[in-house]
Amino acid sequence: MKQRLYSFTILWLIIVVALGFLGSNGAVLLVATLALMTQLELYQLLEKMDLQPKVRLGLLCGAGILLGGYYLPGLNSGIELFLLSYLILALVLACGDLRTDALRSILPTLFGLTYVPFLLHYILLSLKHAELNGLGSAGGIYLGVWLITVAKASDVGGLLLGMKFGRTPLSKISPAKTYEGAVGGILTSVLVGLVLHFFFRPEGLEAFGYGLAALFAIPIAVAAIASDLVESAFKRQAAVKDSGSLIPGIGGVFDLSDSLILSAPLGYLLFKYFLFT
Repeated sequence: MKQRLYSFTILWLIIVVALGFLGSNGAVLLVATLALMTQLELYQLLEKMDLQPKVRLGLLCGAGILLGGYYLPGLNSGIELFLLSYLILALVLACGDLRTDALRSILPTLFGLTYVPFLLHYILLSLKHAELNGLGSAGGIYLGVWLITVAKASDVGGLLLGMKFGRTPLSKISPAKTYEGAVGGILTSVLVGLVLHFFFRPEGLEAFGYGLAALFAIPIAVAAIASDLVESAFKRQAAVKDSGSLIPGIGGVFDLSDSLILSAPLGYLLFKYFLFT
């Protein structure tokens, strides 16, 4: 637990420094780095399942989606780059003979591209959409930080309260997770979302009041828990405990970002339809 807290402290310091000195560009750099390292670890898990993803091509396409999705004009640029990536990979498949080996290579590459960089690019899309709607970079960065913090709070709350009160297993995929811990994680997400609003909400986000913050935190926390279970299923199939060993007390980057993957597009949709005009 001490190593985990130490790692979280260092990671948040990196985030604060990057955002403080680089602003929106720092946010893009952080999310892109997180997504690409997660995508790499997912490919490594798939390789342990005797699959053969095209790692370099997948990472290249992922970088294009993440960076181009923010820096190219238009809100749909990331989706368009995602479709272009699919076309490129489809051409690679068409050049083969559709043998079993080809399918074992292309299909996991497509999945890794879809599941990680495409879904995580919605964090950057929230930032971009906020800027285009007059909320400025401060408003967009706040929404991204709020989303990430609320999603990760479900992890922390679920772990701590699950250890103390957990009795009923939530899933066979991850026996250590319990319904009691899940409820605790959701309540923690709501509390953290409200606390962030109280101390850090910038001007211009008055429409994102305490009521919406509490309501948004619930589905985001549920998505974070489901996202964590998906990663647990991958690790179980690959017969590993952690996706990597880069971060002391946490494991790999995928172990850090797992709860964000399904939360990112859900958070974007909530922001889009309730906050952005």
